[in-house]
Amino acid sequence: MRWRRVILALGGGAAAAAAVGLALQAFAPFTPEEMALRVAALWRYGAVEVPAQMAAKDDPARGLMARVAAGEVLSVAESATYRRAIQGVLADHQSLFALLDNNLCLVQDAGLGAENNIGGQGIAGLHDLHAASAASNFDELQADLAALAEAGALRRIYLANEAYKDLTDLMVHLAPAMHSVVVTEAPALPAGADPELAARFEAFRGAMRQASFAPINSPAYKDAVAQAQAEYTALALAVQARVVARLSPLEQRIAGRWLAVQGVQPRLDLP
Repeated sequence: MRWRRVILALGGGAAAAAAVGLALQAFAPFTPEEMALRVAALWRYGAVEVPAQMAAKDDPARGLMARVAAGEVLSVAESATYRRAIQGVLADHQSLFALLDNNLCLVQDAGLGAENNIGGQGIAGLHDLHAASAASNFDELQADLAALAEAGALRRIYLANEAYKDLTDLMVHLAPAMHSVVVTEAPALPAGADPELAARFEAFRGAMRQASFAPINSPAYKDAVAQAQAEYTALALAVQARVVARLSPLEQRIAGRWLAVQGVQPRLDLP
């Protein structure tokens, strides 16, 4: 996964080229329509494209992966088979995910006595408790936005990038999770959470959970995904508004927008 491109300690010409690139970077805030397009693309990237790219070439579930990517409705049994396969892909790459995001909440033998979304109980082995990982990212997102009020110019640019990375990580955690094995997992947010941001995050997380318990690409699944994307879009717009309110136009140009080239950059295919 190509999450972050950081420009550090570049020599003469490379540093100049980087500076020019940043100076020419677009920084006008995304409209709601533009944001919604990017949210849909990021969801598809995390939920469908990355797991398929990471799966072994001889994975027996590759046929199901192609059907999911094409939008075909899977039966309950096929959805369970697909989710077991994706759970295996995620488990095989947990060391990589841990390098990319220090908010990974790994649990051994998660909820072995609890029902899960494939008609079984618990998850044996080491498992990313996705809802908890996303909650940890959300806590960092709030902290980064709150710190903007007191920070100097260079730190504001840094904090804006960190906030946008945390925002992306919320989707990167929960999009593949809805296609894997999920047990009861809804850690409460800490007291004092920002009411507006927390309400959007909880609605987003709840809708993604609903989708994770529905047959893949079924009407119930699609309704839950649409709701999740709408809530995440509203959250992204709220984060963008807070960053824009705190940064000068020059700082915004250097920091870039959400999914800017020097921040968190999955390669999204936009319409």
